[in-house]
Amino acid sequence: MQLLVMLLTLYDMTKKIISFILLMAIFQCIKAQKGNNGLSFNGEATIPIFQNDQGFGFFIKGLYGIGSSAQLTVSGGVSIFNNKNIIERGEITTRLIPFLVGYNQYIHHFFIEPQIGLGELGGRIKIEGDYARPSVAAIFGAVATGYTFKQISAGIRFQTAHGIENNSAGLWHDQNFHYTSVFIGYNIFSKRARE
Repeated sequence: MQLLVMLLTLYDMTKKIISFILLMAIFQCIKAQKGNNGLSFNGEATIPIFQNDQGFGFFIKGLYGIGSSAQLTVSGGVSIFNNKNIIERGEITTRLIPFLVGYNQYIHHFFIEPQIGLGELGGRIKIEGDYARPSVAAIFGAVATGYTFKQISAGIRFQTAHGIENNSAGLWHDQNFHYTSVFIGYNIFSKRARE
């Protein structure tokens, strides 16, 4: 019985050591590549032909290079939308505050960047001169594509949000909100920006 326990302990330790060695090898490979790190400030505005809700947003994005043509990204920001239609609930201003992680892949100066994250879906509802400000936690997904020239990037972006709280969350429970926008960004600290 003691032999079996010793063999299982040895097997478990071997698995941990091998996992640690593999993790360190992967880390060294990533670190050895010449990364293209940077910081980007982006502004966006919705494209009117794609939705009723007109709005704008601002984002800050950190970029961590994992080679000469790819980056891992972390971004956060806020977007605000006004509904053109007055509906039975009243006039609605929608607010999105996402925190997203993504992967940015360059093909020369063109890029594509899928993102996913969590944040807030909320806003302000005006009913007969009074305001309500409900909000819920939401899961976000986005994809952007565009072109980078020197320190400027520009493109088109689609983002969706889905409220994930239970029935007690009220108006935003199980609701979806999505939009398509054009964006322009200014990149600093990036080697790509200096090309």
